[in-house]
Amino acid sequence: MVSRGTVRAVRLKTRGSGVAPDLRQPATAPELLAAARRRFLRAERFSVEDLAAELGISRATAYRWAGNAEQVAGHVVASLAEDTFRRAVREARGRGATRVVDVIARGMRYIATSEPYRAFVERDPQRALRIVASKDGPVQRRTIALHEELLEEEVRRGALRLPVDAHTMAYALVRVVESFLYADAVAGEKLDLEKAVDILKLMLR
Repeated sequence: MVSRGTVRAVRLKTRGSGVAPDLRQPATAPELLAAARRRFLRAERFSVEDLAAELGISRATAYRWAGNAEQVAGHVVASLAEDTFRRAVREARGRGATRVVDVIARGMRYIATSEPYRAFVERDPQRALRIVASKDGPVQRRTIALHEELLEEEVRRGALRLPVDAHTMAYALVRVVESFLYADAVAGEKLDLEKAVDILKLMLR
């Protein structure tokens, strides 16, 4: 809360300068990512410079907080991917392999029909693939972790037996999903999510 004394001091400092006092709180790193997320969901291009200008911070500060534009996009996509995954988990039916496949299938359909996401991929497919499928980026790392949690949950319930450890299976599932989700943009192949689901079922049989 801003005190009366602070307001009076600001008024005295700016009186006669022609500059309106600015009592806004300084921007934060989470606000920068939130601004990037809003632009992403509007299917807009953005740069770190754009975000810095929007928040009234220096470019150096923006880069220090979030890195370059690809790194910012990676954090945004990772957060949206997690939201989508958790929505699919809430809506999924069944148990064991049936539930795991249902979660993944729902997630793929939500992503495939997301206009902002498709715009992101179609604008620059190679750049998008670097962001979402890089082993060093936040998107694939977080997505694999979420799938691993789901597999381990079903194993603990006694509803699923895996031929390999949960992390390896999660990695394999995510790679299959990536290959089908981005087949149209990267390789010119027709998007065929039903075929992807068939393969996932075979992997978890």
